[in-house]
Amino acid sequence: MAKSGSKAAAVPSPLTQEFREEFEAETLSLLHKRFLWFTGVVSVVGLLAMVAQATSDVAMERSKINVPVYTVAMTSLIVYVAAYLIVLLGHVSRERVHTLASAIVVFDGLLHIGLWTFTSEQSGFGMWGVLLTHVLACSFLPWTAIQALGPIVVLVLVNAIAVVLGTKPDSLGQTPVPRMVISIGLSPFVGLPGVLICWLRHSRRVEQFKMRALATRYGEFRRELTDARKIHESLFPAQRSSGEIHFHYLYEPMRQIGGDYLFVASSPTDDGRQEVLSFVVVDVTGHGIPAALTVNRLHGELSRLFAEDPGIRPGDVLRLLNRYVHLTLANHSVYVTAVCGRIDPQRDTIEYASGGHPTAFLRAVDGTVEELQSTALVLGACPDSEFDSAPRTIRFGPGDSLIAYTDGALEAKDKDGRMLGTKGMQRIVGSPSHCPCGSWPPVILGVVEQHRFGPPADDTLVIEVYRPLGAEKIKATKAAESRTVAQPFG
Repeated sequence: MAKSGSKAAAVPSPLTQEFREEFEAETLSLLHKRFLWFTGVVSVVGLLAMVAQATSDVAMERSKINVPVYTVAMTSLIVYVAAYLIVLLGHVSRERVHTLASAIVVFDGLLHIGLWTFTSEQSGFGMWGVLLTHVLACSFLPWTAIQALGPIVVLVLVNAIAVVLGTKPDSLGQTPVPRMVISIGLSPFVGLPGVLICWLRHSRRVEQFKMRALATRYGEFRRELTDARKIHESLFPAQRSSGEIHFHYLYEPMRQIGGDYLFVASSPTDDGRQEVLSFVVVDVTGHGIPAALTVNRLHGELSRLFAEDPGIRPGDVLRLLNRYVHLTLANHSVYVTAVCGRIDPQRDTIEYASGGHPTAFLRAVDGTVEELQSTALVLGACPDSEFDSAPRTIRFGPGDSLIAYTDGALEAKDKDGRMLGTKGMQRIVGSPSHCPCGSWPPVILGVVEQHRFGPPADDTLVIEVYRPLGAEKIKATKAAESRTVAQPFG
């Protein structure tokens, strides 16, 4: 197909450049196949018509053979057969098949016009022959309406010249102008059926291509998203049901993947006999793939921070995260809330710092609940020189649980548009009913789902970090050894 033909066949602008290129490649391949069918069918029909005409002449014992008709028919047949063989053998690039097809239609039309205009008997079909050839071409070839108009414009102009030159004066020696005007004026309509056929077929093919392309892309996107989710899940830590400190969580992303994340790292206590657990809960603005990509970057930064300093304090983690977000993400309007904690079983304490994150709760072994409110601004909102993480240290003994979550839990709305809110979360955590350590994530997420009307409007992550009592520790450790560790996305 010629360059101009390729542009004319392009898919409309709603599809991407990649789709347009695929459509043009498909059109070139289809044009190549259809051209062979077009020239092959016309060649066979032309040969059969010549044989039938010759048989009729012999049967009727005609003494005078219409030489111009046979000459034109034979010339047309030779041209179609030659074009078929040239394209079949690959002597013409696919980009040039459109030009060759247009040239054949014009040449065949010229034969019809010439035979009708300049023979004494007005043999042939004239513009009716042009109509037949053009309709056949438009029925086979994947032309657009504009491409179908090209040969007709040339043939209409040639026909007008032929009518002017070939019209003979009447018996009075006058040129029949009205007849010439009518003949020339009606000739453009011979292209209307073919152009209409091309417009309908091309429009339908474009729509079918869009549907196929979108279905293919959707399938590819689903497969890629599944792979992306596996990678995203692998960033989450394995849930822990053994040792001095346990943690469990449940994650319900609004879509397949999201912008909530839990990071956990361990380091020894000062005497080296116990293990300090550090955790970071982050919530990135936005949803879906963009938020998940940001989580990947934060995971890398957190891994670097704890690899360089395993005993890094929560206030320093929050400050360095704010610096990273402010320098690399805030200029893209991406911000992060985070709560960082460090549990030291040797001192029975938890040190924490929270940057704009929803209020966490510490539920003591006696059932009392303490709020762990935000201590700093949302990460990325201010430069490092103006950021104060303001960490706090409180008691965290055996039997105590820290419950943190992301704003997807707070912002769950009922059918009247009322959010669950911090007070709602506090009522859940502070309820007098006994809830064993390690079971808060499914309880809270169950209440959130019961309160929420409709699908999730945000990612929701609920975690519980707790220190089991002696009997609970032994029971949990045995249970952990006898079952497979739960998957991160629960």
